[in-house]
Parts: sequence; structure tokens; C-alpha cells
Amino acid sequence: MKKILIALALVPFGLWGVAALPELLAGAPGFWNWRRALITGSGILSLWWMSGAIVLAVRPAWLERALGGLDRLYKIHKTIGITTGCLVFAHWMLEWLPKNLARQGWIEAPRRGPRPPEEWWLGLAKDAGEWAGYLLLGLVVIALVRRIPYRYFRLLHKAFGLLFMAGAFHGLVLLPTDFWQQPVGWASAAVAVLGVIAALWSLAGRIGRNRRHPARVESVDHHPDNVIRVRCRPLAGWPGHRAGQFVLANFGDIAEGPHPFTIASGWNADDGTLTLAIKALGDYTGKLTQSLQAGHIVTLEGPYGNFTFDSQRSATSQVWIAGGIGITPFLARLNELAESDRNEAGAVDLFYSTRTEEAGFPEELPALCAAAGVRLHHRVTARDGQLGVDEIAACLPADGGIWFCGPAAWGKALGKQLQEIGAAASGFHAEAFEFR
Repeated sequence: MKKILIALALVPFGLWGVAALPELLAGAPGFWNWRRALITGSGILSLWWMSGAIVLAVRPAWLERALGGLDRLYKIHKTIGITTGCLVFAHWMLEWLPKNLARQGWIEAPRRGPRPPEEWWLGLAKDAGEWAGYLLLGLVVIALVRRIPYRYFRLLHKAFGLLFMAGAFHGLVLLPTDFWQQPVGWASAAVAVLGVIAALWSLAGRIGRNRRHPARVESVDHHPDNVIRVRCRPLAGWPGHRAGQFVLANFGDIAEGPHPFTIASGWNADDGTLTLAIKALGDYTGKLTQSLQAGHIVTLEGPYGNFTFDSQRSATSQVWIAGGIGITPFLARLNELAESDRNEAGAVDLFYSTRTEEAGFPEELPALCAAAGVRLHHRVTARDGQLGVDEIAACLPADGGIWFCGPAAWGKALGKQLQEIGAAASGFHAEAFEFR
């Protein structure tokens, strides 16, 4: 991810530097000349980053594979979106703040001669960019404030395509004329065209359409700790899935749209069903666990994700770590191992952490681990305390790999601690399941 973000910053910044700095430094650059150049530079950066965000939002399959799965793609999309908000804010401040400070007499105003009449399209571009900037900053705030329900975030987020086209119009029209004779102008125009195509694709509702499949809910089983297990039968076109993958499931709520849920079962074409494990973690999932019934028709989009244990299937040993509902992808893999050659994954230790003894899910987990040849370590944090890295490292040979699914903050801290002690030489794989 760092390489992508660095490239997305250095390429447009470098092109702007080649175009703007020689002339600026050859003269007598003062505060106002630097301000004008930086307004242009921050605008170009904003355009490139907005385009990157919306191209990622349409989640092209080739890009998903290159980035390591949809969860990784959305993580980069989120980072780019937040950074874009910061760039747009800086661009706005460079334009607004010095000008208003000069009006108040706090700094010396620039010396300018009479200005020629402004063409109408220049005024339109300025107004479009200003309002698009305000709305974009509002979207960033809504995305970061978790108390705002997801349904509002989703509906407002869909407007980003229109905001991008307004911002692209603003940026290209106001780009200095001499920039169009240099690579920075040509490259920025090409980047804007890619973004506009992605924006139109999004506004037309085409994102993920080819991967949507209707399915019927066969059964809904309620478990302790506010968890339901939903068995679905795809009605047509389901390509099959691999253990550890997830779907975007739409249960018919127009405002909510699809939500990500990890598949809790392996794929058996003869059976033709898949299972989702859903825990009431918020308003939407809380209502869903109470209202969903057998016979409901749902839409499954996917499968997505690369949390599929592939890179470590030939390793001597693996360690799996699950927290709460994070046990879901491991259930699918356990089912696969139980029905096939259990030596396929080598030795496996599963650390499953729950708050209390009664909070465990599912109840058949010990028997399933025994059938799959996986050693189960059930950690009850209220009784045993937090799982320590030394316990994990003790089960992991030098060439082993670690797979984690659970609370994001715990996974981040655990991964850092394991790297510090030299564990997980073959990698620490964590599902990045925070899509907002």
C-alpha cells in the first residue's frame, strides 16, 4: 500500500515541479507567487488522488487481485479518500486564507494591475470546484464519524461521482495554459478521463453487477451471543468460493444496500449452499438477526477476498487466531480439512478468544477441530487474560504463517508484537474488514 500512495504523491508532484519551479525560481519568487504555484500544485494532487479513489471504488477485478483482495483495496481507498479531503482542505486554505488576511490588513496585499473580464466558464469552474470541495469535506467527516449510521454514509457516498466530475472540470479548466504544453497537463487530463469513466460507471449502478447472484435463505439458526447462522442456496450462476472468502450480501434494505459477511462454509457443488455467520454488532445487524427468515430472497455479490490460506498450505505449521465472530473464515477452512486430506495444511493451532466461557461460537467447534486435525486453544479473556505473543510463537516454527481475524485494533497490535520478536517469518495475514 505504501508504494501505491508514494507513487500517487510523487508522480504528480514531480510533474508539477518540472512545470512550475524553473520559471518560479528564475524570477523573484515572493509569498504571493509561491502561493499561486502551490494552489496549482495542490489542485493537481487533489485531482490525481480523487481519481485514484473513484477508480478503486469501482473495484475492477484485475486491480483487486493485484492488491491482494477487496478488503485490501478498500483499505487503500479509505486512505486515499481521507488524504484527498486533506489535500482539498489545503488547496482551499491556500486560496482563501491569505486573501482574507490581506483584506484585514494583517499581511501585505499583492500588487496587481487591472484584470481583464473573466470568461463565463472560468467563473463556472471556480464555483463548481468550491461547492464540490465543501461537499467532499462533508463526506470525509461523515465517513470518519462512526456514530452517523452507515445508511446515510452510503447514500451520500454515492454522490462522489458527481463531485469528482465537478472537481475535474474545475481543475482542468483552471490549469495554467502553459501546463497543457507539458507532461503535467497531458497526464492530468488522462487521469481525469479515467476518473470520469469510473464515476459514470458508479452513477450507472454498474459496480459489481456481473458478480451478483440471487439466493434463497434455506434456514436461519440462532446461537448464543446474538449470532445467527444463515444457510443460503444460490439460485443461478454462483461460481463457487474458497474458504476464507466473503460476500457482499443485500437483504433487501434499499437504504443499507449490501454489507460484507464472511462465508462460514466451504463450497460443495453437490450440496449447492453456503452459510453466513452474522453477529448483532450494530443497528442493522441487530435488526437483521431478528427479522431474517427462511424463504427470503437475498442478493450475494462475490466471492471476494484473498484470506484463503493459499500461501501457507505447504508450510510446516500454521497458527490461526480468531476473536469473537472472527472465527467465521476458519470454520470454512475447518470444514474443508475435515472433508479432505487433513495433512494438506500441515500442523495447525487455532487460538480462539472469547470474553466468557458461554460466549463461544459455534458449539461444535471442538468436534470440528478434532475432525480436521487442528489443535484448539480456547482463550477466555475474563478468566485467562489477553492472549500473549509468547504462547503463539511457541506453536510456530520458523517457516510457519499466522492468520488472524478479529477486532482490527487487536490484530494491528498483535501483528506488531509478533514482528518485533521475529515470529511470523512467512507473514502475518489479517483480514482488513473495516470498509468504512
